[in-house]
Amino acid sequence: MVENLKEKSIKIKIIDSIPVSKTDKVEVKNINLRPQPKKKNYQDKEGVNLWEFEVKPKEKKQINIEFTVTYPKGISLYGL
Repeated sequence: MVENLKEKSIKIKIIDSIPVSKTDKVEVKNINLRPQPKKKNYQDKEGVNLWEFEVKPKEKKQINIEFTVTYPKGISLYGL
């Protein structure tokens, strides 16, 4: 969550990512981004998302990112 504590509106960019599987044994599904990003795969990087907001004084903005990762038992995942 981002809150504008200034007395004037500000413009912000938020860049965040979701996991991207590099193997067919690991699946990322049920991806839910709220609100939807302005740009998916930002700067041609898979899984990277860009949001741009104008935030008014004392206003808060929140981004919700949800996903499910499934993989076979016995596999160790790194970097989630």
